[in-house]
Amino acid sequence: MKEVVEYAAKRYITIIPEIEMPGHSEEVLAAFPELSCAGEPYVNSDFCIGNPQTFVFLENVLSEVMELFPSELIHIGGDEAEKNGWRTCAKCNRLMNQEALKDADELQSYMIHRIETFLNANERRLLGWDEIMQGGLAPNATVMSWQGEKYGIDAARKGHDAIMTPINYCYLNFYQDAPDAHVLSWAGYTPLEKVYAYNPVPDSLDMEALKHILGIQGNVWAEYIPTEENEEMMIWPRALAIAETGWSLPEKKSYERFRKNALKAVEFMQSKGYSPFDLKNEVGQRREYADTVCHLAYQKPVEYKKMYTYEYTAGGKTALTDGLLGGWAPDDNRWQGFIGNSMDIVIDMETVQVINSIEATFMQDGFGWYWMPKEVEISISPDNKNFTLLTTVKNDIPFTQTGFFLKNFGWNGKTGGRYIRYIAKPDKESQKVGFLFVDEVIVK
Repeated sequence: MKEVVEYAAKRYITIIPEIEMPGHSEEVLAAFPELSCAGEPYVNSDFCIGNPQTFVFLENVLSEVMELFPSELIHIGGDEAEKNGWRTCAKCNRLMNQEALKDADELQSYMIHRIETFLNANERRLLGWDEIMQGGLAPNATVMSWQGEKYGIDAARKGHDAIMTPINYCYLNFYQDAPDAHVLSWAGYTPLEKVYAYNPVPDSLDMEALKHILGIQGNVWAEYIPTEENEEMMIWPRALAIAETGWSLPEKKSYERFRKNALKAVEFMQSKGYSPFDLKNEVGQRREYADTVCHLAYQKPVEYKKMYTYEYTAGGKTALTDGLLGGWAPDDNRWQGFIGNSMDIVIDMETVQVINSIEATFMQDGFGWYWMPKEVEISISPDNKNFTLLTTVKNDIPFTQTGFFLKNFGWNGKTGGRYIRYIAKPDKESQKVGFLFVDEVIVK
């Protein structure tokens, strides 16, 4: 590690280590189960904050880390803590009572504050993912904003440094091209143009707050990247877009110019034996994404028997008849999401009409926790009271199948009616709680 740090320093690169706490710590608690709330391995993923030995262990680890890494910033993670064990742990509850902490979020904040005090005493600064803001942000902490921009903006307004790395733009383990033209990737779509288009300096911040935006970071999580060649393909040339975005004012950027340079860079890297993404053969966005589909139900009113999730509204109650089809990921504001229950809607065609087909497309990618429905029921009615079942379509794509899939669930025939009821049921026995995503109900 010392050789790596020295190699980087000669190239003006500072390596910042990340030692994850309090969550994402299953491997530590398997080896040191006494540091978990349960006291046994494979039960908790978070350190027991009420156990004084937890802080002895963490400070010892960080002391070794600081000996290896001269970086002023030390990343302590802080993201995605489950906090379940804390709520029932006698040690954690005792500490919460002693410190007048009202909930698990404040207990996490207590830990972050305490670790920051230790780092500051060693002339280092604490850096963490945006969840470190839960329960109150430590006085000198730097925030890495991954769940969108809002946490970085909030931190900057409060006088804290922030690094922008929103998941929708900066995650380079997502697909960068059409999934069927790409290696297996994490659920999401961040093509080169989208990464390049991001502006890490929000317009909503005043000059005083803007100075706290340190820059931009690209992330590559390697759980599903099996080889070095795959990793190089995920990183390059998107890392070039991250770099130019970091050093360029928005008005100085030009994707047309940048892409020409990126094509040359890819060719150069290939000539040196590296494996960047073959940009010149990019397939691009889903073809249907570019067109507005005009059909019998276009702009017809939709009644929701069960509501979509607030995270993926796709525009709300007009989304499923707006003529807009989704792309390769659910974050494009075209896919409407339902979680924990069925999609159950009624479309009012406003007059009785002859209908020959009713269909909708769903997407599945287990890495992103969204699956096909178990089955779809399509019905027709003249009065919105008495419905006749036209068909039940069952899913034939296994929930255990890895990769990205689109599937059309529909009916073809001839019928007449005014009201169409479309129900998509999740398979709660085969999957954990996840999303159903649908982009449009097309009627012809």
